[in-house]
Amino acid sequence: MRIRLCLNTQTPPIRPVGDAADRNRAVWRLHEEYEPNLGGVVPMMRALIHSGPAAGLTGETTWVALGGGELPPMVRTNEGYTLETFQLPDDTRVRYARFKEAIWRSFHGPRGFRPSLADYPGFVHYSSRAALALLPHVADHDLLYVNDFQQVLVGGLIGSAAPALLRWHIPLDFRGYPEPVRRFFLKAMEGFDGIVVSTRAGLEDLIQAGFQGRAFQVYPYFDPREQRAASAAARSRVQERLKLGEGPVVLAVGRMDPVKRQDLAIDAFARVARRFPRAKLVLVGGESFSTSSSGLGGRKASSWRAKLEARVRAHRLGSRVVFAGALSDEELRATYGLADAFVHPAPWEGFGLVIVEAWTHGVPVVVSRGAGAAELVDDGVNGYLTRPGSTADIAQKLTRLLDRAPEAERIGANGAITARRCHVDRAAPRLKEIFQRTVELYERRPVRRRRKFGVPGP
Repeated sequence: MRIRLCLNTQTPPIRPVGDAADRNRAVWRLHEEYEPNLGGVVPMMRALIHSGPAAGLTGETTWVALGGGELPPMVRTNEGYTLETFQLPDDTRVRYARFKEAIWRSFHGPRGFRPSLADYPGFVHYSSRAALALLPHVADHDLLYVNDFQQVLVGGLIGSAAPALLRWHIPLDFRGYPEPVRRFFLKAMEGFDGIVVSTRAGLEDLIQAGFQGRAFQVYPYFDPREQRAASAAARSRVQERLKLGEGPVVLAVGRMDPVKRQDLAIDAFARVARRFPRAKLVLVGGESFSTSSSGLGGRKASSWRAKLEARVRAHRLGSRVVFAGALSDEELRATYGLADAFVHPAPWEGFGLVIVEAWTHGVPVVVSRGAGAAELVDDGVNGYLTRPGSTADIAQKLTRLLDRAPEAERIGANGAITARRCHVDRAAPRLKEIFQRTVELYERRPVRRRRKFGVPGP
């Protein structure tokens, strides 16, 4: 069985580049008319599309997402998918963003769920618009693959119209949630024909919370061809542009968002800097669709960076902390190539695909035990684990890596081997099985309405 896939994410996979006049082509070209958007979901779904038959896919994928910026309603790309976007009224967009932000913060605590009920209609409106944008594709696609917590209501709205699978990317921990809120999320998840989570721990948390649907676990994945080592010339350009000098480089990669907790990296580096006066901390990451004014986040990214810069001044670190902003793919690969250690300071993370990227480049990693990727870390063998939120722990492990070059090299090499577990070539056969089983079970339902389901356009 071959599957024609229709994807759904909140964030559009592309951002336009160049002059508007250049975007009149029938097919937009990667790196010419557009660049991939930031975040872990977009590269995963692009890798899935590129894997094609290995994941059981056939034909051109349709990708449905919330629109923003200069994106037209439809874009056909040269990567094998067509993007369709929908819009929300400004007031609905604001209320949706606030409600989903409350969900985002709560699962990265865990601190419980404290949303404003006045914003809930915005979340429902967004979900209904996403479902209405997906339903016209039911007749010519075999499976709806819906990504992440923002779309948790979409499965119930799709109903029996088509098989729908939810990919959940953020942590799954219901501790501290009132019972009605726990039931709300579980019922919404059970509106799908299945759910795919990132880690074994996430799968266990889901089952222990009382989930009654079909659940699978697949580690997040990437296309290793997109993480090839940068050239020496590219590394030299980045080293000069960021003024890194010849001292050791500690790298952290993540968008400017309080959940990413770059403040912990700065506080830990203040201790490291006393031992290594020529060391630099490089913070890579800028605005994302969720944190930018052109997307959903208003001034969240810029206000968080301002707080981080104030923290650097408080520690009197000056130019020893480099805010690199968002980098191109080549620049990011070059920065990995220049790094002596990688730190992922977020106390809680669904997975943390950037950890695997660092591994791919042989960089030894320091990771919180609360990150999903910590499940792949053998402490002291392919990385170091720290207590969630402990700057003393982070500083100690970074100091050890910078102080013991042979050990750091060995740990980085072991990490590069571990990274193979997250290659898309390894995930694709498992996803093929999940996709086919989901469609087959759907087709065995007593009532088969999918091909007769008439849906008006949005």
